[in-house]
Amino acid sequence: MKIDVPIVINPAKLTQYLLIVKEKNDKSAFLNRLGYTLANWQELETDIRSLVFENEAVFQNKAKTGGDLYQVRGVLRGWGIVSVWLLSDSETSFRFVTLFPDKK
Repeated sequence: MKIDVPIVINPAKLTQYLLIVKEKNDKSAFLNRLGYTLANWQELETDIRSLVFENEAVFQNKAKTGGDLYQVRGVLRGWGIVSVWLLSDSETSFRFVTLFPDKK
């Protein structure tokens, strides 16, 4: 499905989660290899938004907190990624949850 509601990406998801080194489920090393850092986090945001516009959102399951979880697969700087999104129950926004390398 194509997304036709506002896309919301909280900057803190990028600057305080994805691009920060973590002991468990670290995504920063992968994103750093692609050239994304805290210094250019806005480029990551722009590229994630482009993924949503260029690809289909596929329903995954109901979220425990309400709403529906979707995946959008695409390519960031030559690498396949899977992004996870929450579509609110009222369908007024499509909120970014996380992303990870696509193992396909």
